Amino acid sequence: MIQMLSPEIGKIVEKRHEMILAHEKFGVKIKDIIEEYGISVGAYYHWSNRYARDGILGLINKKAGAGVPYNKTPEDIETKIVQIALDNKELDANDIWDIVTELYGFDKTVRTIERILQRHQINRHRGRRSKKTTEKKRIIIQVQKQGLQE
Repeated sequence: MIQMLSPEIGKIVEKRHEMILAHEKFGVKIKDIIEEYGISVGAYYHWSNRYARDGILGLINKKAGAGVPYNKTPEDIETKIVQIALDNKELDANDIWDIVTELYGFDKTVRTIERILQRHQINRHRGRRSKKTTEKKRIIIQVQKQGLQE
């Protein structure tokens, strides 16, 4: 496993593993390990706990920060947005936003819906609308709202 890592990271992981094994297998005092490896008591226990929990993979540095952005649109809402867009070709992002806000309590902006549609390669350009298309859109929105509320 360690051979698959870059040489620098592999050396660091080996050093941490060596340090933990020195105490666990050979009974070297933590005070001596701290002095020999030039680390703090907290650092030793940090790596020791990670090793106990995750094994050798726990000794690799992990990227800091949140795994998922705090403001990411939930998958179920995103799926509903995409489904509404695919079922109704006449609706643009503003219309979809109206539907999703009313039915699901969507609290993001219209631009978020535009980004979701772009991410799924569903382009909705606003453009000019005829009276016939506008009326058709209004009917579709009413049907969507009624159908999903039931």
